[in-house]
Amino acid sequence: MAAEAQDLETRTLAEQIATRLRDDVLAGRLAAGERVPQERLAERFSVSRVPIRDALRQLQSEGLIVSHPRLGTTVAELSAADLDELYDMRLALEPALSRLATPSLGDADIAAMRRHLDVMTSAEELSADWFSAHAEFHHALNAPAGRERMCLLVDNLRTQTERYLRVYRSAIDRADELGAEHELIYKSAESGDADAVADAVHEHLVLVRDRVLAYLRAHRQEVA
Repeated sequence: MAAEAQDLETRTLAEQIATRLRDDVLAGRLAAGERVPQERLAERFSVSRVPIRDALRQLQSEGLIVSHPRLGTTVAELSAADLDELYDMRLALEPALSRLATPSLGDADIAAMRRHLDVMTSAEELSADWFSAHAEFHHALNAPAGRERMCLLVDNLRTQTERYLRVYRSAIDRADELGAEHELIYKSAESGDADAVADAVHEHLVLVRDRVLAYLRAHRQEVA
């Protein structure tokens, strides 16, 4: 029993560390290509290397951290090819997931979408609050589908593409520009039109992908 309790405690600690490190990667405090030695992290968080390894494994499964035989663990690089692949997967999953979810949306789900959308449209820039509201908006839309594994995968892919939006936020002129696109998703969901929701989600993903890819290729020729 003691061993089981310690395992639970270790995993909980690892999850907390993973959350902190994830935030650091998304905010750019840990830059693309930067090494993240386990011993340095263990010292930073005042823990053993066991929860550090577990946290890094979690971030590696999310595509934010990569492990090299010689270099050790580093923050995943940013590239046009990677972003293109991420959006290929999102385009294959998210419209279908939103179509499945729409018939099961209730009043509380629609109200939650409206609440999160209001935060997004009132923001003047792609701030931390905007990204948080954005994730919650899509969660409120997709969760009623009852497809837990699909939702987890979609959330994971969105987190990875969010990193690009945070770095290349200049590709988007104004935060309310994306709010307008989500307004169309919301109105389609409110009307209960599953095909319209899926189409709006698809169009939104394509537009953002193309904007960020164009900006990335123009400003980072070496990774195009």
